[in-house]
Amino acid sequence: MATLQLKNLTKRFGKKVVAVKGINLEVHDGEYLVLLGPSGCGKTTTLRMIAGLEEVTDGEIILDGVDITDLPPRKRDISMVFQSYAVWPHMTVYDNIAFALRLKKMNRSEIDRTVREVAGMTKIAEFLDRYPFQLSGGQRQRVAVARAIAVKPKLFLMDEPLSNLDAKLRVATRTELKAIHHKTHATTVFVTHDQSEAMSIADRIVIMKDGEIMQIGTPEEVYDQSASIFVADFIGTPPTNFLDVELVREGETLYLVNPHIKLPLSAENAARLRGYDKRELVLGIRPENILLTSADEADLSAACLVAEPQGSHQVVAVELDDKLLKIVAPARPKVRSGETVHLTFKQESLRFFDRESGARI
Repeated sequence: MATLQLKNLTKRFGKKVVAVKGINLEVHDGEYLVLLGPSGCGKTTTLRMIAGLEEVTDGEIILDGVDITDLPPRKRDISMVFQSYAVWPHMTVYDNIAFALRLKKMNRSEIDRTVREVAGMTKIAEFLDRYPFQLSGGQRQRVAVARAIAVKPKLFLMDEPLSNLDAKLRVATRTELKAIHHKTHATTVFVTHDQSEAMSIADRIVIMKDGEIMQIGTPEEVYDQSASIFVADFIGTPPTNFLDVELVREGETLYLVNPHIKLPLSAENAARLRGYDKRELVLGIRPENILLTSADEADLSAACLVAEPQGSHQVVAVELDDKLLKIVAPARPKVRSGETVHLTFKQESLRFFDRESGARI
């Protein structure tokens, strides 16, 4: 276990492409940190620089107080689990796990004890005599994780290790990875583009875009206190609804107004916007914070475009000009296409963003 510091870490490809733009980050001892972002945001390049698989253009990588920026991968005391499993097909599961331990000149009994310990931890003890081609994708990935754990590195790196698995197996395997982390308390950096995956396993999430860090926080912080329109849109399924609105004052009441709504703000929300010097802004509201209500209590009424049953709930979509507004509603009563729905917004869950910068107000 160790701490990891990235100081002004930069990666350029040629003269024009800057994949990672001077990021600064500290991963705490024993933390499960997830790098999250869309394809091309620089998260995998960052991971590969930490691993020593990609040369650093500028900046430093400090592991447990030691500068490892220019060390070769084998001297960094890091284990990496790849998207493609990268287990040796000609070796049994036992030998795959034991291989690195033999390179370390560990005695036979210690190797055997370690292999069986990590195999039990990763639930592959019954497969130690099998070859990788005899295993499922999820089992092969657990072999890769067991091999990484066995050498007891200071840092674990995981590069989208679940992306080759089917949807149901991904959910089960990510739960297992989190359980393994609780047992090992290993400092881990995990890369994914799947925000649901990140929310379920991370202690903290680093959201990246275009080689830069947009926000760092716990899953609850990035979800409830999104720092920008980009983060609020990227985190959450269905994503946050955004409405362009104007601030209008009538007497003592402040309203958010557009062609579809005239929403009076609570005293608390009005106070939050009191110092905002622009008339136009963006209102953000998550689908679960829009409630079905009666016509006389509605902030907005519109025809349902489509309702998507999800078992435990339904996702109701209404169309406002060229935008879809999505609502997570109870499964019953079922809303039908064309039916008029009456909606109210939870005032304590409204979020406000600057239209030009996208930053949260």
